[in-house]
Amino acid sequence: YRTVKLGSGVSRIEVEEETSPELFAVLWPATTARRVRKRRYAVADGGHTWEVDLFAGRDLVLAEVELESPDTPVTLPAWLAPY
Repeated sequence: YRTVKLGSGVSRIEVEEETSPELFAVLWPATTARRVRKRRYAVADGGHTWEVDLFAGRDLVLAEVELESPDTPVTLPAWLAPY
């Protein structure tokens, strides 16, 4: 899959599309030295599913949650709040 994310802040545009093997073969070499490896965990909490990414070789952890709308109230889970 190829994912394109646009915008910043709470509301962003995200487009995901399946990529053909031919397009992958053309695009993959352009990612040299820009590739990211991560392990993703899906954590259900408070009626939401949090996606937590641990990036390999980097001191970086990213947590995100999909909301129905930008003004949907969400409370940080206790396990995430300290960060």
